[in-house]
Amino acid sequence: MRDGPIPTPGQPQRPWHDGRNGDPAGPDVNPLRRPCDRTRTRWHVGLALALLVALISGVIVGARMWSGAGRTARAEAAHRHETTATTLARATGVATAARFGRPATSVDASWRAPDGTPRTGKVAVEPRTAEGTKVTIWVDDAGAVTRAPRSTAEGRFGAAVGGTFVAGALALTAAGVVGLRLRRAEAATLDDWESEWAVVEPLWTHRGRT
Repeated sequence: MRDGPIPTPGQPQRPWHDGRNGDPAGPDVNPLRRPCDRTRTRWHVGLALALLVALISGVIVGARMWSGAGRTARAEAAHRHETTATTLARATGVATAARFGRPATSVDASWRAPDGTPRTGKVAVEPRTAEGTKVTIWVDDAGAVTRAPRSTAEGRFGAAVGGTFVAGALALTAAGVVGLRLRRAEAATLDDWESEWAVVEPLWTHRGRT
């Protein structure tokens, strides 16, 4: 026969609502469920919630960066100007590994600011560039050398990377904390088992009887 209370006729049955399985909507009445089991369950639920929060946080950060990518690209394009500089000396040095495809050396050059004011300074060129070579550079409103304005695509790629980084960092932190707590709970459980077995084992093996 089935253990537990007899359901009232016409009352919907809930197979999980009995003393063997516990009631998820109420206190756990499963007599076989140990405190360590409840601790693991709470930490697993906490980890699931933390991962959800990490995902939502990453999406929020990425969305904000994504929405700002277009504005940043337009702002940079409005205040950065392409112009031509003339090298004042021959570039010396040997070619080295360039990062992001940029030239590996620099040389003195002259150019004009957006308002027409003459400017001089260092510009990036290919090694062994001859004196008097025309090179394209980008300058700001004051005429100082700067990098080319970022495109909207570059900004959105950075937004995707930023959102992924935030979500990953939070998820790894949560997983590390929960993993540490579960290891401690497991160690405490093993200690309890050893203590309880030290009491029960002589009774099962009939040791200590004369």
